[in-house]
Amino acid sequence: MSEGKTTRKRIAYALFALPIVLAFLSWAYFPRISQFIITNLFGYSAIEQAANTLWLVLISFFYSWYTFLAIGAGGVWIVAAFLARKKPIASKVDFYPLVSFVVPAYNEETNVKRCMESIAKCSEEYLGSCEILVVDDGSTDLTYESALLTAKALRANYPRISFRASRHMVNLGKTEALKTGVNRALGQVVAVVDADSEWVPSALRRLIDDLLSNGKKAITGYIHPRTEDGKNGLFVALQRLEYSQGLAIDRCAQSLGNLVVVVPGAIGVYDARLFWDIMTDVRIRSVTEDSEITLEMHKRGAKIGYLSGAVSKTNVPTVLKSLWHQRLRWFTGWLHNLFDIHADLLRRRSWLSALLWYSLLFESVGAFVDLAAIVAFPFLFWFAPDRLNFVFNFVVFAVYGLIINLFSQAIALKFAYGKISQDGLLWYAPLFPILWIVNVFARLWSILGYTIGRRGKWR
Repeated sequence: MSEGKTTRKRIAYALFALPIVLAFLSWAYFPRISQFIITNLFGYSAIEQAANTLWLVLISFFYSWYTFLAIGAGGVWIVAAFLARKKPIASKVDFYPLVSFVVPAYNEETNVKRCMESIAKCSEEYLGSCEILVVDDGSTDLTYESALLTAKALRANYPRISFRASRHMVNLGKTEALKTGVNRALGQVVAVVDADSEWVPSALRRLIDDLLSNGKKAITGYIHPRTEDGKNGLFVALQRLEYSQGLAIDRCAQSLGNLVVVVPGAIGVYDARLFWDIMTDVRIRSVTEDSEITLEMHKRGAKIGYLSGAVSKTNVPTVLKSLWHQRLRWFTGWLHNLFDIHADLLRRRSWLSALLWYSLLFESVGAFVDLAAIVAFPFLFWFAPDRLNFVFNFVVFAVYGLIINLFSQAIALKFAYGKISQDGLLWYAPLFPILWIVNVFARLWSILGYTIGRRGKWR
């Protein structure tokens, strides 16, 4: 190994160690700093009293859990995402294959036109040929007719692109629509696009360059939440914060080892042969077909990546009811995949297995910890040896947590959009606990439903 590579490895190891060290220092010394602030800012000195043993155990557990989760684990993800973004990406390949866009659609009369137009613009920037296949999955509106009219209009301006549309006479589900599309696709590469999504013009070219030059079998990009009518309320802003964390940091970090665990329907590019094999050989059972297909690819040794510069704009829930049902489907489908369909992946000795166990610990088990923290708070206050000091400490730690969250969120926005000031989203960060609480209870409800036999459903 060359001296340069050895030096880079040492730097990477040091970067990964840094957030763990910072988390330990915060865990060890911030309580003293907090007491110093309380004494000097609020002018209050704690009353020395013996604390209940159970009270001390709970306080210590919650304090340790959230400190190492926010600073330690969160910092490691940021470092991994930073290093992933530094990996070289080939700007050009020798041969650009035919790409088949498969667009499954159900009651997307309005959206399918915009989706097809965005794909056409992507195809114009791509150096190879493209075809667009819209599969109307038994819509009750004019989705199929809208797709045909749009194709007719686009043919005049995009002569290099071929357009085809087909439809199911009844609604068979997204998986069957994908099967219909991939069975009719002619390309060596398949790009899957939800009908309510729009790709930015450079997305396809960037994804293909990275896919082909790095030996990957699938790749995804960043998803920008938006609404159909362009009106962005609180829930949309909070989802943009969430997506920037979950994609620009977490999913980007996964791509450091080509271990992306979900290629979402809004933006995904696949090796056509592998995708066809899976869609024809495997019976897709979960309500999150994208994660099931991605994990099936990992079983077959596929490298799966993420590219932050490739962006898809997709419609997201704008009200609590639709957001709640979306999260139930996501979380239930993920449990179905991990505990049933792809449970064997958890038993392997691999980085992917470690990643999946991490997901179970900090998402599923973490939901119970979050609920316990919410329920325990009034009891911790009531049994505190010095209640006023407990309140002061809670205020100081809340401010400290907000500062950490703002710092992490600023990095996420920078990674996602190239600037911290994107749409003034950072101002919404103090309100993010609203979405956090929705996710906590949706996870708990999904876990409960899964244990009694529910496997989720589309709504």
